[in-house]
Amino acid sequence: MQILFYKTLPLVVLTLTACGPSPSSHSSRLDGAPLSFAAQPAQVDDQVSALTELSRRIVVQSTTKGALLGAATGCGLAVISAGSASNCLAAAAIGGAGGAVVGHVKGKRKVARQVDAVSPSTVVRTLRKTNAQMELVKASLPARLAAQEAALSDLEMQRATGAIDAATYTAARAGIAAERRALAGALIDTENNAKKASANLQAAQRAGQSGLDWHISATSKLSTEASSARSSISLL
Repeated sequence: MQILFYKTLPLVVLTLTACGPSPSSHSSRLDGAPLSFAAQPAQVDDQVSALTELSRRIVVQSTTKGALLGAATGCGLAVISAGSASNCLAAAAIGGAGGAVVGHVKGKRKVARQVDAVSPSTVVRTLRKTNAQMELVKASLPARLAAQEAALSDLEMQRATGAIDAATYTAARAGIAAERRALAGALIDTENNAKKASANLQAAQRAGQSGLDWHISATSKLSTEASSARSSISLL
């Protein structure tokens, strides 16, 4: 089931009560009494958070069996076909052979073919969910950023007219800046996760596993799209 979320925008709401133009009214606004200011704590947008979590899943799914591949290679062909294979694999994993040994499988492709590094069907399912989530993020992010820009413009105007004091302006602007950093950070995490997954899949392919071309292409594309979405966010 796809993870689909939408978050109401904008996060920062500045509401001014009706005020007359008299100097005394202006003074009271500077004191902040008639100003109703509500700001939610900066947090990662649900859509982007879901995207990052799905990308983490792809990394796990592309490495879960990588440790077994490395351990199997360390045990050798004779052991792989023998009844003691499970003991060897367990010992290798405990001893830290793990995924790092995957890099040593060059020249032992026969072993690699006997022990799949990843489950292609599992990765495909998660990649499709991730791609769908990426499309949601790409569709909603512009509106989210536009709402933040509108909130920033309101802040500038209200500071200029004396509707809010410097402390309120600074706090509100800092909240929007923190929100943008969180969004950008989540997209960077997604990009890095996609790169890791792509590298894992390429390692499995080099080790002899076939049928991973689409998976490698899809993870590379996900990395590029996450990077592009990140570049649309201007940090304050």
